[in-house]
Amino acid sequence: MSRHAARHPDAEPSRSGADRITGCPLPRSGFLALSALALAGRLAAAIVPGAEPKKWPANADKHTVTVTRKAADDAERRLIAAAEAAQPPRADVQKAAGETKLPEQGPVWWYREALGLRIPYALTTEAVDYFTALVRSYAKESFTRYTQPSSRVEYTASVAAHQSFQHEEASFTNVRVVTLSLAFDQNFCATGTEGLAFRKERTVVFDAAGKILAIFGDGPTETPILAI
Repeated sequence: MSRHAARHPDAEPSRSGADRITGCPLPRSGFLALSALALAGRLAAAIVPGAEPKKWPANADKHTVTVTRKAADDAERRLIAAAEAAQPPRADVQKAAGETKLPEQGPVWWYREALGLRIPYALTTEAVDYFTALVRSYAKESFTRYTQPSSRVEYTASVAAHQSFQHEEASFTNVRVVTLSLAFDQNFCATGTEGLAFRKERTVVFDAAGKILAIFGDGPTETPILAI
């Protein structure tokens, strides 16, 4: 059995890779759709004809980073590290990238960009480092925008033991499962008129000896974009 489980073709987004919220088609995720529409409503009320962008000084309170790795002991810490270190097959990432040429050397965890930001194919150590560094950089930056920019990244990693574990059609016995989850959003940081949000998860199944049996969740990421 391949360590990396393929996604259903219906899960792959269009080549643009993003749904724009401008009174056009909604993103497929209800949670992201409601969040984007709520933000769009507030902005529509705040921006009036003839309004000009204003200067916003650096404000760390508007840019938050939360990283939580839940491990009971060194063994679980090693499992989390291994789950984050596992790289997706480069050929699979390139296939998802289509005509976009990816680097030939080094880890490649993203498959495209949106608003100049890398969009993850796999939730790896490099992906977590990228988004935490990005939000921290926004916290130190001043902006000229119509409304105050904000950004957020929340990352959690946890380990659970299972006598029996099933994921979709795959079944396992006597395994430990590491679950990685990252939520990211930025509103008017990358550009002055657009926001972007996504949630990405990765599930890594280990046998009793600590060998990776399967990885689920790698693949294209739904990334709705709000434009004002």
